[in-house]
Amino acid sequence: MHKNWKFHHVSVVVRDMERAMNYYESLGIGPFPPLLGPQGKVPLADKTLHGKSADWELDLRHAEGGVGDLTFELIQPLEGDTPVKDFLEKHGEGIQHIGFFVDDIEAETAKLAEKGFKITQSAETPTVKWAYFGTDAVGGFSIELMQKK
Repeated sequence: MHKNWKFHHVSVVVRDMERAMNYYESLGIGPFPPLLGPQGKVPLADKTLHGKSADWELDLRHAEGGVGDLTFELIQPLEGDTPVKDFLEKHGEGIQHIGFFVDDIEAETAKLAEKGFKITQSAETPTVKWAYFGTDAVGGFSIELMQKK
């Protein structure tokens, strides 16, 4: 068990944000005030993809709702080649990742690397640094670690 990991969210990739928000709100999850969009480009720095420096952007619609203490994140990719869009094309709609906050992302990344897990993508926004790990072989979703700046 990772005592330093604080569960934050489940992220579901969708094709139609409005339809998804309405659907999950009908189940009692939400409400979902939009955070970005309809054309929401997220400024990123220090981007990697499969361990190499990469030039990609997040162009997406993003909304977070909740149920109990759980944050339920919806992401609709828009333009360009992104890991989120790749997931949608390969797997369809569904849970793409589960996110955890950590105090020291470098230390936690090193621990996962020692166990053979590789970073599939990473970047920084003005407020958070994050990395996704290739944990989708069992269960079909990735694990995201995030550290607030």
